[in-house]
Amino acid sequence: MTMVQQELRKQLDELSSAIEAQRLVLDHLINQRSHVQRQLNNFLDPMALLPLELQSKIFLECLCHAEEDVIVQRPDPKAAPMLLLGICQLWRDIALSTPELWNHLRMESSPARPNDPQFFEIWLKRSQSFPLALTLEGSSVLAKDVQGLVDGCGDRVETLTLLLTTIPTRGSHILREPFPSLEKLKIEFTDVRGFDIRDWMYLLKTSPTLTHLSFSGSFSVRETMADSTAPFTLPALRELHFPDYSPYSRVNATRILKYITLPALETLHIRCNANSENGSGELLDFLTRSSPPLRSLFINSSMWPSDIISSLEYLRIIPSLTDLSLVANDLISVLEMLPRAPDFLPNLRDLTCYPVSFLRPGDYEIVVRMLDVRPLKSFRLKMMDPSAAFGNAAPSWDPTPSEDIIRELRRSRDSGVSVHVSAGEQIFV
Repeated sequence: MTMVQQELRKQLDELSSAIEAQRLVLDHLINQRSHVQRQLNNFLDPMALLPLELQSKIFLECLCHAEEDVIVQRPDPKAAPMLLLGICQLWRDIALSTPELWNHLRMESSPARPNDPQFFEIWLKRSQSFPLALTLEGSSVLAKDVQGLVDGCGDRVETLTLLLTTIPTRGSHILREPFPSLEKLKIEFTDVRGFDIRDWMYLLKTSPTLTHLSFSGSFSVRETMADSTAPFTLPALRELHFPDYSPYSRVNATRILKYITLPALETLHIRCNANSENGSGELLDFLTRSSPPLRSLFINSSMWPSDIISSLEYLRIIPSLTDLSLVANDLISVLEMLPRAPDFLPNLRDLTCYPVSFLRPGDYEIVVRMLDVRPLKSFRLKMMDPSAAFGNAAPSWDPTPSEDIIRELRRSRDSGVSVHVSAGEQIFV
């Protein structure tokens, strides 16, 4: 190698070293500029001028809400909270320092499509020690990755929603671990073949702090009728809902009333369908056994056989009731009893009636008499739309109240009672 070549190589090395040194200086200057720019942005960004508590509340409003103000939180990079991480460093810092953004989580369970447990562990770690609200949907035989995740945080779960689609293996528990802090539980089971009620007893029995329960699904009638399990007590449960379905649906979730005692129950929303062979009897047994301080009752017993005595009997044993919404074949018998018996629902203040058929002129007179005698705060009478009625539902008489009846109803309204009488979109009072 000649002297010229050696010199050229030496110059090349020196230039490369100088370029690398300048690149390091440039990188340092770029980082410094980014740092100063972030500081300037913090002064210019209105968010930076707000207290951290207010910043966090604004971010919480970005979460997706469903009905009843329930947060529906799937991990989605295009939605909050994950979207907030990529806006700027300030927003990222706010999001990561707001554990309430991360304590709602919705997971889909499928053995064929396992979830990434590390991702969900990071998500739940960001929630710190805050109470959790979990929604699990998919197969009722929850995949192992979901089971493992729930097992690790079960003591923090306060709200649990199960949206399940298939029948579990006989004798298996839906979730293995107890939920000592669980307060709200919603269960929807969509498989029409029904499932064994005993598979759910473990989950309820290991949730002593449960205050709200919503249950819809179809139990296996054969297995349920053969079961001799004694009723157990949920001492803190205050609200129990069995959501509405079509009248002839196979859903018979109300059979769970045979297995539970609820001494603290204040609100009951129940629909008894044609599958309830002894609906009024089961309800009567449940209320007698529980003796709850029931305040609000919505009951649709229109599919029960017309039995005035048994239908009124379950109302007699809940004198604490203040709010009653009633769909029933024997609705008029209830309205007749109210003015006749002062000890029948003595604390009733709000009454809403949904007649199965249209009222006749004599029925309206019963309504007026009831309003004259009972000191209600509000009365609602909501009939179906006559123009939409068909078949057996079509009335052979005009269901519109007479002018005299409307005048009497308005008199009750003017005396301080909130009165509403309607048929479909047509409002009479």
